[in-house]
Amino acid sequence: MTADNTALNAAAEYLANPRFHQTITIPSGGKHGDVLISYSECGHLDSSSDAETPTILFTPGMFGSRYLGTFMHAFGQKHGVRVLVPDRFGFGKTPNVGAEDRIKDWVAILPKFLEALGIKHVALASHSAGTLYNMNLLWHSRQILHPQHPMVFFFAPFVDGACSSAALISSLQVFPVFALSQWNKLAKFFVVQAGGTIEASSGILGQMAQALTPGNQEPSDREKNMRAIARDYGPAYDTQVELERLMVRGMFDQETAGANWEAVNCLKKGPKGAWDEADNMHDLVDRIASREKETHSEGQAGKLTVSIYFAESDVMTGKKGQDYFRSCWVDAATAHDQCVDIQARTIEKTNHDSVLTNVETLADMFKLVSEMKSS
Repeated sequence: MTADNTALNAAAEYLANPRFHQTITIPSGGKHGDVLISYSECGHLDSSSDAETPTILFTPGMFGSRYLGTFMHAFGQKHGVRVLVPDRFGFGKTPNVGAEDRIKDWVAILPKFLEALGIKHVALASHSAGTLYNMNLLWHSRQILHPQHPMVFFFAPFVDGACSSAALISSLQVFPVFALSQWNKLAKFFVVQAGGTIEASSGILGQMAQALTPGNQEPSDREKNMRAIARDYGPAYDTQVELERLMVRGMFDQETAGANWEAVNCLKKGPKGAWDEADNMHDLVDRIASREKETHSEGQAGKLTVSIYFAESDVMTGKKGQDYFRSCWVDAATAHDQCVDIQARTIEKTNHDSVLTNVETLADMFKLVSEMKSS
């Protein structure tokens, strides 16, 4: 058996883990009735104290597929942390919902999803467009955070194009809504046919304009990062390379039509109010901080920790958008007696996508979440 086949078989075995391909039916109590949700559960598994296992609820970017969190499995195993990644509306086996209701309805369902799994508290993590979901979740369902260690992690947070002036988002505004109805098929062509990676699928808007082949001279930053993961966490480098391809193909082999409505929402071409509370990010963060001040002063909960990981180069958000998101939190913390602990960092040699898979950022998040074990 060749080395390539060995790596491919190892990657296939990794991705076939039944924990990555589960379903559960949630009685939503709303207009959708019972909702079937497909999801992955990665990382630590301890059936003897399952409810107390430190848990991250991860919300990916525009392509809200459970496949996009399975790369965190080894990190979770090492740090004793579980990672849940439910397929959002229109991905996997989870039914689709239009632009107007997808954020509101998803945020309403998630606490019931956790309850059905017997999970009391989680840390929230999001990438790119997942920011919109977790900002709303933080406002509407603060109780799902750990009472002593409430944590939220934002990787390459996405903001309104009007606040970022990101050239890529501005250029995409010319797309009519009907053209976005085939967005998932266009994405599949560019990513799968081009031999795309996990990074390409998680932030595909930016990657469509970039070459996916690393240079031949010195190891690329991507390769260096993957070798660091192999050294400290696993799996082996060659297996990771194959795993990226299989994860993307696995995602596109299932339903991805939800990406079309995600694109409509990201470009703000949907109905007014589709972003729910996140429509005015600065106002929402101020309200969150005001509530945190009141809750913390009454001794009801630990201080909220907000960790923000910016990419050195971000075509989706841009420097202006990064400054805007940072200022939302800094201004709110200043106005409300530093009631929120804000940790904002720019990770060198990363882009909008690779900041999510960076070994430094992932290790940082998992170490912090593992502290939930001690409470």
